Order: sequence, then C-alpha cells, then structure tokens
Amino acid sequence: MPAIPDAAVAVIAAALDDYRLATPADQQTPRAAAERAAEYLMTFGWGLHIPRGTQPQPPSRDRARCPHCTVRHLITLAGRIRRHGPHGHPCPGSGALVRATAA
Repeated sequence: MPAIPDAAVAVIAAALDDYRLATPADQQTPRAAAERAAEYLMTFGWGLHIPRGTQPQPPSRDRARCPHCTVRHLITLAGRIRRHGPHGHPCPGSGALVRATAA
C-alpha cells in the first residue's frame, strides 16, 4: 500500500475533529464521520479513487454476544467481534474471537 501523504492525513484529521465537535456524541456514526472526511478531502482537492474490477465485500450481518458487555455486535470477516464502545475507549470485548455457536 502506498504511503498516505501527510497533507491528506491532516485533512482527514481536521474533518474528524470538526465532526466530533459539531455532532453530539449520541448522534455520531462511523458512516457520517467517513462522509465528512470524504467531503473535506474533495473540498481540499484530493480525489477519491475506486479501482475498476474490485467490489467491496459487504459487512457481515451475523452478530455475536460480546463476552464483556453482552450486547450483540457484528462479526468481522476474520471471525472476530467488531470494535465497539465509546470513542477512544473500546469495549474490552472488541476483537474477541467468536466461537461457531456464538452467532
């Protein structure tokens, strides 16, 4: 993977900071944060490129109960519970390996 230019990282960081400051914590979503970052990148002249012939894999819709907080969360393609919890303080159960019977 090619190195990401420092200027692009700075734009993304500014977008995410702006999003966190302007959006109440209980209304923040990963998708909206990503949209804000993409909007900033395009505004600052960075292009978004999707290579031809590649299809993004849809996220798993299977859910497993977190061993720490007991809430059901999405399972990654690697068979682990997706990261969850408050920003900057993920639940200790994030990334736990899911047993075949847990889903």
